[in-house]
Amino acid sequence: MSLADIYKPGEKLGGTSATFATLLNPLIVNILIISALAAFLTIIISGFNYITASGDKAKVEQSARMLNYALLGLAIIASAYLITRIVGSIVDIDLFNP
Repeated sequence: MSLADIYKPGEKLGGTSATFATLLNPLIVNILIISALAAFLTIIISGFNYITASGDKAKVEQSARMLNYALLGLAIIASAYLITRIVGSIVDIDLFNP
């Protein structure tokens, strides 16, 4: 579902179709997707840095730290997704299926 499906050009905004969920849904979903892609890219870069470290202890430690931070970021992203699902169900707003 795209933003053009929710808000049709030329039509007035508001009414019954303009709910809090339809406003927040694209924002939350896109932030989670971009964050997950950034963490995945960081994991790939840290693996490349580890392979090309060629025994340099400082580079190996740096790539290990980078991998740890990327995995921590993925854990935070997953918990943010779960928290938004839980809060959405508590306040009866379906944020991921408008």
